[in-house]
Amino acid sequence: MADALTRDQIEQFRQDGYLGPFALCSPDEMARIAARLDADLFASEPPQQGLYQSRHLDNRQVYDLCAHPAIISRMASIYGPDLLLWRSHFFLKEQGAAEVPWHQDTNYWPLEPPLNISAWVAIDDATVENACVHVIPGSHQTVVPHVRSPEGMLFAEMADMEYVDTTTAVAMELRAGEFFLFNERTVHQSAPNNSDRRRLGLAVRVTTPVVCVDHRRLFPGHKVVVVSGEDRLGFSDAADPPD
Repeated sequence: MADALTRDQIEQFRQDGYLGPFALCSPDEMARIAARLDADLFASEPPQQGLYQSRHLDNRQVYDLCAHPAIISRMASIYGPDLLLWRSHFFLKEQGAAEVPWHQDTNYWPLEPPLNISAWVAIDDATVENACVHVIPGSHQTVVPHVRSPEGMLFAEMADMEYVDTTTAVAMELRAGEFFLFNERTVHQSAPNNSDRRRLGLAVRVTTPVVCVDHRRLFPGHKVVVVSGEDRLGFSDAADPPD
């Protein structure tokens, strides 16, 4: 695999819980993709409350982003050749958009066991000024309890900050067309967007066939799609990629 990770990169991911940034495409190519997304998806129905669910199931352009070899071959280096795309969503932060609080993704997800690797793909440039994602290295090594979020946060629950040390947080600034990887317990956050530039990103959620995804709990009608190898276990309902 041309984009396979090195042993040192795999070890860094295991230690830190995240890795990157990597290039998926050039900024110019992503600008063309963003224009098509704006025209095809968001012109008639803008993302609500900062997210837009699993359009890889019915939109080939979104699927091709999620299943891009630059992403999937790196994920396969860590979790093996058999991979299932079970969810994707767009996070849009316009000027004034609310904070996404510190959290671990597994607090919200219907996975058993809770095993996932995510790619966060920058559709627009993501900087500190327009609310890029921040991650805490090594935070995936502890399960953090979650509590109710204060009013004004984008998520109803957040990590209990008594268990989170933000002094080592890293700002994952990305150019359009870049992405980074992180696992299901890496504590992360994005601040309010106080700039005059929007920040659109695509979160790609991938697991393995040993995991049962109970889409009925949160995403009725959604199914997994095999993006690498095969699913010989069939624990989760599956669908074909869109035409």
